[in-house]
Amino acid sequence: MQKTVPIVDISRYLDGSDPMGVVLDIRHAATRVGFFQVIGHGVPHALIDDARNVARCFFAKPQNQKLVPGCVSLGEASNWRGYEYFPSDGKEAFEIGLDTQGRVDMAGRPLPLHGPNLWPASDPNFRHTVTAYHSAVTNLACQLLGAMAWALGLDPRYFDAKVREPLAHLRLWKYPPQTELEPHKDHGFLTLLLQDDCYGGLQVLHRVLPTAGLVRKRSIGQDSSFSSGDSESQNIEGEVALAKSVSQGGSESVWLDVPVIPHGFVVNVGRLFEIFCRQTFPATIHRVRHTPAMVSEPELDKSRISLALFFAPDWNVTVAPPSALRAPADGEINSVQSGPHILFGYRWQQYVNSGEISDVAAAKRKALEEMSV
Repeated sequence: MQKTVPIVDISRYLDGSDPMGVVLDIRHAATRVGFFQVIGHGVPHALIDDARNVARCFFAKPQNQKLVPGCVSLGEASNWRGYEYFPSDGKEAFEIGLDTQGRVDMAGRPLPLHGPNLWPASDPNFRHTVTAYHSAVTNLACQLLGAMAWALGLDPRYFDAKVREPLAHLRLWKYPPQTELEPHKDHGFLTLLLQDDCYGGLQVLHRVLPTAGLVRKRSIGQDSSFSSGDSESQNIEGEVALAKSVSQGGSESVWLDVPVIPHGFVVNVGRLFEIFCRQTFPATIHRVRHTPAMVSEPELDKSRISLALFFAPDWNVTVAPPSALRAPADGEINSVQSGPHILFGYRWQQYVNSGEISDVAAAKRKALEEMSV
């Protein structure tokens, strides 16, 4: 059983000295765990430190300096850009994406998840630093996709035309002391996470399920987790239960702790990518636990600050397994459009986070009804 989340030094891929070695490391990590940490990634350490520092300074401001017009997220009305406060547990977030103005769909309507970013008017350094960090980490995500395509036996340039204007949303998080996140899978293609520099707490479930149960989807409406029941949550509960049953009597936990590596990024596969690769690289279940014992000098009153880039292909990209990843007996292969898939996730999570609909299955049904109109 895998005991640690692998660490991959991708400098040998970026400088061309040993690209195949890195590709094999990524394939091993992505197939065995679904998570890995990257170092040697080329994002300047000073920029990482600056981004974390301006995030912490921003969240430390009084609420009346954050809840100001032009900075507060209005949900879908602002394409989920800007500052958001979650009264249910005290979490705070600030989100940006590519600054794409004037994008419209075939009917001339504003394209969801696109548009200008929102910024606090009195803090130009915050805007400059977060924008630079978003650009650098988005570029890293594109480079990682090349290596992951190669790891799947595809051309390293396979995704180039599919990420010309990616859905790359950076979310700065502030988790109050002792805040935890329940087991879940990420919704998109890739997530690149910068953990808090003091606290860990991220845990990954041991992968024990066979790969035979392949993900096949034609559209949002045909995925049962989006319809009458919430099969995604049920599947998560089932996978956790299976991991516990397999390890019963053993001395090891079913959860892998992801240690904090200074200036390293945690990378994980999302549900949209596992659709593309037919679960060769799984979207692995993970959670966050409050673990002050993991640091040398626990600061129980210190909030956890993390920065997560949620990355997916361009809005109109159709995500489906290419012929090279299919088997002769597969039959019809279904597909998902990148943009609507990501939008669905934003919509149902907005209902839950706002407290408007507390039940996840009901929130998904409501979001599905809206998208079916």
